[in-house]
Amino acid sequence: MSRILGVVFIYAAMVAAWSGVGLFMLLAPARFGNLVHENFYFFPEVKRGDWGKTLVVRVLGAGLISFTIRLILRAAHLGS
Repeated sequence: MSRILGVVFIYAAMVAAWSGVGLFMLLAPARFGNLVHENFYFFPEVKRGDWGKTLVVRVLGAGLISFTIRLILRAAHLGS
Protein backbone atom coordinates (compact mmCIF):
# COMPACT_ATOMS: atom_id res chain seq x y z
CA MET A 1 0.00 0.00 0.00
CA SER A 2 2.83 2.43 0.75
CA ARG A 3 4.27 2.05 -2.77
CA ILE A 4 0.97 3.08 -4.29
CA LEU A 5 0.82 6.12 -2.01
CA GLY A 6 4.37 7.05 -3.04
CA VAL A 7 3.44 6.96 -6.72
CA VAL A 8 0.26 8.94 -6.05
CA PHE A 9 2.26 11.52 -4.09
CA ILE A 10 4.79 11.91 -6.90
CA TYR A 11 2.05 12.41 -9.50
CA ALA A 12 0.20 14.84 -7.23
CA ALA A 13 3.39 16.85 -6.68
CA MET A 14 4.06 16.95 -10.43
CA VAL A 15 0.51 18.06 -11.20
CA ALA A 16 0.60 20.72 -8.50
CA ALA A 17 3.94 22.08 -9.68
CA TRP A 18 3.14 22.20 -13.40
CA SER A 19 -0.33 23.64 -12.89
CA GLY A 20 0.94 26.20 -10.36
CA VAL A 21 3.62 27.49 -12.70
CA GLY A 22 1.22 27.47 -15.64
CA LEU A 23 -1.42 29.42 -13.72
CA PHE A 24 1.21 31.91 -12.55
CA MET A 25 2.27 32.41 -16.16
CA LEU A 26 -1.34 32.89 -17.28
CA LEU A 27 -2.44 35.23 -14.51
CA ALA A 28 0.72 37.33 -14.01
CA PRO A 29 2.82 37.17 -17.18
CA ALA A 30 4.73 40.39 -16.50
CA ARG A 31 5.73 39.27 -13.02
CA PHE A 32 6.78 35.86 -14.29
CA GLY A 33 8.81 37.39 -17.12
CA ASN A 34 10.54 39.79 -14.74
CA LEU A 35 11.15 36.97 -12.26
CA VAL A 36 12.88 34.94 -14.95
CA HIS A 37 14.78 38.04 -16.09
CA GLU A 38 16.02 38.96 -12.61
CA ASN A 39 17.06 35.44 -11.65
CA PHE A 40 18.42 33.93 -14.86
CA TYR A 41 18.71 36.80 -17.40
CA PHE A 42 17.01 34.43 -19.82
CA PHE A 43 13.98 36.51 -20.73
CA PRO A 44 14.09 40.26 -21.48
CA GLU A 45 12.60 42.63 -18.92
CA VAL A 46 8.85 43.07 -19.29
CA LYS A 47 7.73 46.67 -19.12
CA ARG A 48 4.25 48.17 -19.14
CA GLY A 49 2.76 47.86 -22.59
CA ASP A 50 4.94 44.95 -23.78
CA TRP A 51 2.06 42.93 -25.16
CA GLY A 52 4.29 40.62 -27.23
CA LYS A 53 6.32 39.42 -24.25
CA THR A 54 3.23 38.86 -22.12
CA LEU A 55 1.62 36.99 -25.00
CA VAL A 56 4.62 34.66 -25.25
CA VAL A 57 4.51 33.99 -21.51
CA ARG A 58 0.75 33.35 -21.58
CA VAL A 59 1.08 30.93 -24.51
CA LEU A 60 3.79 29.04 -22.64
CA GLY A 61 1.55 28.99 -19.55
CA ALA A 62 -1.33 27.57 -21.59
CA GLY A 63 1.08 24.93 -22.89
CA LEU A 64 2.02 23.95 -19.34
CA ILE A 65 -1.63 23.70 -18.36
CA SER A 66 -2.34 21.49 -21.37
CA PHE A 67 0.67 19.36 -20.45
CA THR A 68 -0.76 18.99 -16.95
CA ILE A 69 -4.15 17.95 -18.32
CA ARG A 70 -2.44 15.40 -20.55
CA LEU A 71 -0.48 14.08 -17.56
CA ILE A 72 -3.69 13.69 -15.54
CA LEU A 73 -5.49 11.93 -18.39
CA ARG A 74 -2.55 9.59 -18.96
CA ALA A 75 -2.37 8.73 -15.26
CA ALA A 76 -6.13 8.12 -15.18
CA HIS A 77 -5.83 5.86 -18.22
CA LEU A 78 -3.04 3.83 -16.60
CA GLY A 79 -5.08 3.42 -13.43
CA SER A 80 -8.06 1.88 -15.18
